[in-house]
Amino acid sequence: MTSTARGSAGQDQPGHGSQASAPPRTTQGVMIPGPAGALEGILDIPGGEPPAAAVFCHPHPLHGGAMHNKVVYRAAKGAVAAGLPTLRFNFRGVGRSAGQHDGGRGEGEDLRAALAFLRARFPVSPLLVGGFSFGAAVGLRVGASHEDIAALVGMGLPLSRVSFDFLAAETRPLLLIQGEEDPFGSVVALRRLVQRLPDSVRLLTFPGEGHFFSGALSQLAAAVTDFCRLHLNGRNPGASSP
Repeated sequence: MTSTARGSAGQDQPGHGSQASAPPRTTQGVMIPGPAGALEGILDIPGGEPPAAAVFCHPHPLHGGAMHNKVVYRAAKGAVAAGLPTLRFNFRGVGRSAGQHDGGRGEGEDLRAALAFLRARFPVSPLLVGGFSFGAAVGLRVGASHEDIAALVGMGLPLSRVSFDFLAAETRPLLLIQGEEDPFGSVVALRRLVQRLPDSVRLLTFPGEGHFFSGALSQLAAAVTDFCRLHLNGRNPGASSP
């Protein structure tokens, strides 16, 4: 299914409850055992019984990508608003994470380590994998091959550099978000790809937006919230987001 977002940016969490009724929430700095050494991360736990847990991957490390990237940050907050404990982490060689950039191969193993960390912390919760740009390429590829993953989110797909044909057999819920002026990922090419994918895929495009969704970050976060609530049984509409 394809939709185009229009109009002004909305809230990160549509229909959110009052701040006073929000359950306790914690944000923790974590170090995750990784294949090349410890990986630096931030885990947001909204409180209450989690319906699922999520991890989001950042853009290219050699171009300034890190877990604090604004697209990754806002997408993660969207998942938190749906009640999901959500992990952001730095790939190897970024921030305090050990190791060196490995062109996506080692970063895929980093993500698998992050997923193992989440599974250990939240053993009864289904998992969501999301990513932005380079992080979308790594996240979707690993997520598509990981049996514990219940849903996938890809934002700013770098279609000019990476083939996403591996998604052709993907039947789990998948949300793809793209700016219609993204120089690294043609919306025309992405729509052609989506036409070949199962009906479980939803494509959301933003007119006038480039790679970094600068004018649509709130709408992006709201789309992630809605997707999580729809497909992962989110039960925490009062979770607050800064």
